Amino acid sequence: VGIHTDLNPLSIFMVKALSAECDFDLLYTSTQEIIEEFEALRPKNEKEAKEILKNAKYYPNALDSEFGWIANQIKQNNVLWIPQNEPLLWTTKGLTNLYQLFSKKQLAELAILRRLIFKKTTPSGTKANRIRKRALRYSLMLAFYNTLTMINLTYHTTNSNPNQKNAGNHFGFYYRYKLAKIPYLLDTAETFKRKVERVIKGKKELKPSPQQSTFYKAYYKPLESVIKDFSGAMLKDRSNLDRLDSIESKNNGEKIFQADATNLKEIESQSIDFIYTDPPYGAKIPYLDLSTMWNAWLDLPVDKEIRQKECIEKGSLDKTRQEYYELMVKSLKEMYRVLKFNRWLAFVFQHQDPKLWQILRTSAEEIGFEYVGTIRQSNGQKTLKQRQFAATMVSGQLIVYYRKIKNKDTEIKAKLGDNTKTLLEVAKTEIIEKNGATLAEINDALIITAMNEGFLDEYLEITDMKYFVLQHFDYDKDSGKYHCNEALEPKIPLEMKAKYFLVNYFNKCKKENKSVFFSDICFEVIPKLTNGVTPDDRFIREILEEIAIVIDEKTGEWKLKTKQGKQLTLF
Repeated sequence: VGIHTDLNPLSIFMVKALSAECDFDLLYTSTQEIIEEFEALRPKNEKEAKEILKNAKYYPNALDSEFGWIANQIKQNNVLWIPQNEPLLWTTKGLTNLYQLFSKKQLAELAILRRLIFKKTTPSGTKANRIRKRALRYSLMLAFYNTLTMINLTYHTTNSNPNQKNAGNHFGFYYRYKLAKIPYLLDTAETFKRKVERVIKGKKELKPSPQQSTFYKAYYKPLESVIKDFSGAMLKDRSNLDRLDSIESKNNGEKIFQADATNLKEIESQSIDFIYTDPPYGAKIPYLDLSTMWNAWLDLPVDKEIRQKECIEKGSLDKTRQEYYELMVKSLKEMYRVLKFNRWLAFVFQHQDPKLWQILRTSAEEIGFEYVGTIRQSNGQKTLKQRQFAATMVSGQLIVYYRKIKNKDTEIKAKLGDNTKTLLEVAKTEIIEKNGATLAEINDALIITAMNEGFLDEYLEITDMKYFVLQHFDYDKDSGKYHCNEALEPKIPLEMKAKYFLVNYFNKCKKENKSVFFSDICFEVIPKLTNGVTPDDRFIREILEEIAIVIDEKTGEWKLKTKQGKQLTLF
């Protein structure tokens, strides 16, 4: 049984559309009818397109009521809908608004195609027929969403053969909106037809037989005591859920919903068995900014409040790295809250900054997670930047596994939450000021703090404070006092540690006669850089350049530097 949440409404639409069980024959015949009518209405040239667009305008017209307001059929028939001319917030110079991404002909054709999809899928008749039409609309709009990716002025050939129809690229490969110098103009009807065929193929793969359709069952099977009693897929539809309990079962629509990972108020505590999360990678990709084109055409709402919740660095709101860290840690706390004890979190990490790795791992462990291990996963096709800068850009990702363990220490952390750190600092201060403190002295200081800060009830629920103190401080039997044990922790400089593991990895690959590539280097070394020391902002690449050289820019292969003809071993 599955739940899907995301802050970006585009993600919610995609999963809903993919998980909508659709009559394949109906989907195919509806597509044929839509294309036939489209051919009769489409403009023949830019001049005709301009005439069509004269009377076109935007009005609220979401694909389904759970995403917003739907215009009545009379208005849809009388006025050609076009998206709002949204500002583009992550672009190259001179590109400022949505309409610049399309020729007049493309804009008119896409608007006509969207109108025909809505007309063909207007809900009517019995409840069963309305559900059937809804699934058909989601499936057709999934094909429309994929058509948008190719029918725009960012699309272009990527090799020397301009007639190679399968060659092409778009702004997603550049991580910003960028018009092509020579746009590759595809036929809208043919593109849409191919995308529908791909939707059918994909849905068939997800449901090879009634006995094996686990994907669909994951979003249709009822859940008990997990999701609170709310309606509406979008955050704006939700009021205060603090006093609501879970109802016994949830249908498909309410198991796929927009949510803020730093405040998963829709989900009950200790109700989830497994979490898989693929969070944004710092400043690498501003997802909401780059989703503008699709969200506008699907009429999916994205306001400033949603952008403020997005866990990224930079972006159109120019968020700082500190803001990114804080949002990521808040989301880890919420994941810890909703996960059952002795269950797992799979956290995707794709970055080359050891500081980010350290903060996330340390924060997860402070919250109560136990680090279990890390595995490497390749992405398959590389992006344009990964191909251009293979020697300095990460390709692939790490999947980091954590477990929410249940023991005295984690139970205490679960009860105290963010107050755990406060109490540890108070205990530490008490020990330092008294040059060692007894359990009674520490307990007195902690009670006063808990009372002043307003969490005395939670503190008094802890039945084994001695265990809590022993976990973090050293006990001297002779004096009966506790002391800080930080002096016993080895403080190895991160740079030295990184160089050590880098050289070891190079030497290991040399013995095994293996080539060394940048992505392999990052994912081999980063997981080993946790030692309780906050690292500086130096990336692996900067440290790597001191001890190794690039021998193939195209593949990203590196080789350890030599010193006086000998292989470098260390410093």
